[in-house]
Amino acid sequence: MKRTIWSLALGLSFILLFAAFANAQPMRMQGRLHPNGKMIGKADLMKKLNLTPEQKQKIGDLKIDFQKKMIDLKADLQKSKLDLRELRSKNDLNRDDILAAVEKINKNRDAISIAVANHMVDIFQILTPDQQKIARENAPRFLKMHKHASMMNRM
Repeated sequence: MKRTIWSLALGLSFILLFAAFANAQPMRMQGRLHPNGKMIGKADLMKKLNLTPEQKQKIGDLKIDFQKKMIDLKADLQKSKLDLRELRSKNDLNRDDILAAVEKINKNRDAISIAVANHMVDIFQILTPDQQKIARENAPRFLKMHKHASMMNRM
């Protein structure tokens, strides 16, 4: 009887512990946080920027070109990862081959980061100085630039 009670208590505690950790995961935000704490959605930012039709067209064209380029870059990265996995699965591991494969993966990741930064700068340069100011004030991570924020401060 004691064994059954202890088993139930232990099982219940694991369930409660698992439930606590499952609920502790933060929800992903769909907008951006303004410094005053309010959420700013992409549509709200676009309204505030008051883009001209020409600007919208240029940004749309840049976005499509960027997406096409990212498909190729991400495919290259995945191929490089598969090459490394293939090398690791071989019986005779060769240090030089593995290091070359890791360097290729890193070069692909760098190419992706550079493409993202270039895309952000290209879009930012389409904006007028007033629009750039609005973008900085309302979306500190304009175009998901949290990794490249130092570049925005230099512009």
